[in-house]
Amino acid sequence: MAKQILRTLLVFFLIFFPFLTGNLIAKFTPYKEGNSMTSYVLILTLVTLAIGLILFLIIRRYGQSFNTPVSGGVPLFLIGTVIVGITGLAAPPDLSIVMLQHPEREHFRYIVLFIAALLFGFYAAIQFRNNTFQLTNPLKWIMAVLFVLAFAEMIWEFSHHYLYPEGLKKWTDEGKNADDFVKSYDNIHVIIPGATGRLIQFSIVMWLAIHLYQLRKVKIWSPVLTCLMGLLGIISATVILVTEMHLPKGFEFLFLFFIPGIPFILLYWTGVALLTREKLPHN
Repeated sequence: MAKQILRTLLVFFLIFFPFLTGNLIAKFTPYKEGNSMTSYVLILTLVTLAIGLILFLIIRRYGQSFNTPVSGGVPLFLIGTVIVGITGLAAPPDLSIVMLQHPEREHFRYIVLFIAALLFGFYAAIQFRNNTFQLTNPLKWIMAVLFVLAFAEMIWEFSHHYLYPEGLKKWTDEGKNADDFVKSYDNIHVIIPGATGRLIQFSIVMWLAIHLYQLRKVKIWSPVLTCLMGLLGIISATVILVTEMHLPKGFEFLFLFFIPGIPFILLYWTGVALLTREKLPHN
């Protein structure tokens, strides 16, 4: 009984750990006057090492009873470091002309998102190579294509936003109004693939949580939590796709679930569920 309580507390702590840690380092955010990007990166590096230590201790202490192989939840769990980094910025992307004074802030934001995408890609590649999902053709190939599409959209979207400062500089150098740039840069041709990609990503994350539960790799809280958040993400992407980013009054909160980092939160939680699921006797 005591072991089960401790296990539940550990899961609860890990679910919120990146957000709590991100809030702790938020006072060092480079968006705050007087703070430097170098200091923030150093602090985030130390936090990342601490997360790695936590992972090592989990594996060492519970390795005989928990699912802890690298091909399992470790890559997804490490996405938590990205969540810490984004949460710690404590500010949304600065799309104004002020961005050009500190373009490294926005570059950093999308560099860490790139890292999250690579961790997701690594996880998916390992699963399909080893057929860990235990899928048969043609479903295996259908899901593999969907995972590739989700990953490709992430890379495209992050590359697009990473280059925003360079695009804004070129725009203003041509004598154009900086306030008009965002509508030109993030136009309908960007919104459509972005919303479509989000639909695929949330669908995949939901399928992943449900399928892992069917394989008895995670407990029921994982697909329940993931599906609740995932459905909100799908609704958000659908409404944004239909309205072309002009959400009806009262539905502006849906923008929250369109943020690029939201699918990574669900993937991180899946990693937590994988790592903290006790091994069954036949495993």
